[in-house]
Amino acid sequence: MAQVFLTVDADLQLRRTVGLRARVKHAVADVLEAALQISQLGKGNVHKDAPLILRVGHCLVTYSLDVEQESATIWRAEPVREAAA
Repeated sequence: MAQVFLTVDADLQLRRTVGLRARVKHAVADVLEAALQISQLGKGNVHKDAPLILRVGHCLVTYSLDVEQESATIWRAEPVREAAA
């Protein structure tokens, strides 16, 4: 079963907003599931050290996937800085 892990820093950052931790874990788990399905087709793979970025709400989440171990690690979560118009 695929698992999503958080670093201590990411966990602390995500706990600052109610419900954000669960939303981010769910979003990363969805990406991991898609990557696992693609890898079963033999159509490519994501290197486990490649940093990936996903926006969830007003947060940019940096994470990595390890398809071989069927896991993802969330490294950081930072607020999105909106550019002034």
